[in-house]
Amino acid sequence: MNIAANHHLENKVIVITGAGGILCAFLAKQLAHTKANIALLDLNFEAADKVAQEINQTGGNAKAYKTNVLELENIQEVRDQIATDFGTCDILINGAGGNNPKATTDNEFHRFNLSETTKTFLNWTKQGLNLSLISITWEHYYPPKFLQKICLVKKAQTLLIFPV
Repeated sequence: MNIAANHHLENKVIVITGAGGILCAFLAKQLAHTKANIALLDLNFEAADKVAQEINQTGGNAKAYKTNVLELENIQEVRDQIATDFGTCDILINGAGGNNPKATTDNEFHRFNLSETTKTFLNWTKQGLNLSLISITWEHYYPPKFLQKICLVKKAQTLLIFPV
């Protein structure tokens, strides 16, 4: 995979939630080849920091941030720290939760906060790209939960078009 040959992301700020996980860590390492600044957000700081160290050792520029995407105040604090370290977010990759069964909940506030993550990072600059990764591989295919995740992605997209 050669992302750098096909995408010009030099000096762009890419924020990745769930960056300590397998999929998002892989994406971060690949995107680092584009000379983008990679902000790695994860509840498990040690996992995200390990990815940051690997990226930095290979000539990339990455920094880990302990982040709980369920806490809006924490998201805003991290956003401000990223702005100080790298600048404002150009690309947001929402990968928090992944294969963790605890990432799926019936709590309406939880779903609101995940879409708030998108709004917090991208409506701040009124531009940017949002990529939301959804995974249900940890459980059997269950249409209501799948639909719930699709609706979350659509809400995040709507917030980018019609900021609140």
